[in-house]
Amino acid sequence: MSSTQRILLAVSSLLCFGLLRHFWDHTPNTPFSVWQLQENAGSNRSLDAAGTAAPPSADNATATSPDRLPQPTLGCARLPGAEEVVIVLKTGSTEIYEKLPIHLATTFACASDYLVYSDISQQFGPVPVRDALALVSQDMRDTHEDLAQYRLLQEHVASGADAAELKGDKSWSLDKCKFLPMITDAYRTFGRAKKWYVFIEADTYVSMHNLLHWLGQLDASEPVYAGAQVMIGDTEFAHGGSGFVMSSAAVEALTAVYAEQQIYWEQKLAHECCGDKLLAEVLLKAKPPIRLLMAFPLIQGETLTSLDWSPTHWCKPAVTWHHVDAATVDKLWQFERSWRDSDYPEDPILFSDYYEAFIHPRLTAANGAMAAWDNLSNEWVSERGSDSTITDPIGPGPAYTSAHACEALCRQQNQCLQWAWRPGLCRGGKAVQLGWALDNRPALGSAEDKIALVEGPASEGAVSGWLLERIEKWRVERGRCERRRRWTGATDREEEG
Repeated sequence: MSSTQRILLAVSSLLCFGLLRHFWDHTPNTPFSVWQLQENAGSNRSLDAAGTAAPPSADNATATSPDRLPQPTLGCARLPGAEEVVIVLKTGSTEIYEKLPIHLATTFACASDYLVYSDISQQFGPVPVRDALALVSQDMRDTHEDLAQYRLLQEHVASGADAAELKGDKSWSLDKCKFLPMITDAYRTFGRAKKWYVFIEADTYVSMHNLLHWLGQLDASEPVYAGAQVMIGDTEFAHGGSGFVMSSAAVEALTAVYAEQQIYWEQKLAHECCGDKLLAEVLLKAKPPIRLLMAFPLIQGETLTSLDWSPTHWCKPAVTWHHVDAATVDKLWQFERSWRDSDYPEDPILFSDYYEAFIHPRLTAANGAMAAWDNLSNEWVSERGSDSTITDPIGPGPAYTSAHACEALCRQQNQCLQWAWRPGLCRGGKAVQLGWALDNRPALGSAEDKIALVEGPASEGAVSGWLLERIEKWRVERGRCERRRRWTGATDREEEG
């Protein structure tokens, strides 16, 4: 049995257990109407004669999701404020069986309501999955080059074949077309019945505990659009994979602008790289324009293993993680669950808490060195045959010649906390990063081209090290974090006149 099959089996077992427990705990005095799914819950609605999305009516939006299902508790008590939030997860039919099950057993167990969007309308067990692309105009669905893979997927699945057989860049390219129809359809479902709309992807983990702490400090009556800031050209927008948050007022404004000129925005999307970028441009056309509330590092795009554990993050709560696999989602969820059972369940979980739970034990257990490992150091570089960014240490020879010389290079730099060596290359870093085994580097999605995959002869003898005594000093210097302060983002934009 493969590791993927084992994960799916484990998640399915947990979900079944949770549903059985829900039945067991249920009392006759509590209405159980959430079992009654509305007809055609997974279908797409409100298309006009031209095949475009009809303008939504907030007054007609349902207060309870037509996709809502009984939630397995699995020890996750309903969190105060969760009823004001809907989690909207975007995925693709080629990856859904790999990535969605873990969210059913973890993320959605703490959510009051959720919606799942893909590029195929289907039932995933008891969960309706909506086809976001069925909500674009008929002409675009039928003829546009960007949706050729969508048409192929529809035909492939209709023939009885498996969508996963078409996995690849072409299916991934459909992602940019899902943002706007997904958001408008989510608003059509809930309208102002939900104060907050939280959008994540299938490889995003959202801490409901920290999310609700943070949202409690924001004003849902204002048009809030918050996320990890990215700049392309003149457009600043929230990175979709890191997750982003919109108040109902912001979603309502976006939906109105999009519905008024849907064909225009669809044509514009054909020339854009990214759907999350175009989303920000639509919001700028609202009256008044809605600009991004920069929420990094609360919302951010790293994993436990790739994050640089720096002062930027240390005393702030981690609301999202990105590029996480099923095992990491479960690990983070279990940690959050245990936090709520601790002596301080009302406190937010800070990055420093995650470090103490997941990173520091690994470094100390390894005694500060791991073979065949890459800790992602990249601050100082000494490489055979190229100009180095640092003077080689005195004594052991050029830093790229051995692990001993590489460590010496790190020690001669006062700020260096870690180093990594492989034949012909030495790197030093001033922030702690765990990294990963060279032969087991995770898939990184949109960041795939940013971190080199090292394998074969180039990895022979490779080793990474951490200067534990310096790291301990660094930890002590951080002091105690203030947990009861306000967090509305790393850089709150002042209103512009």
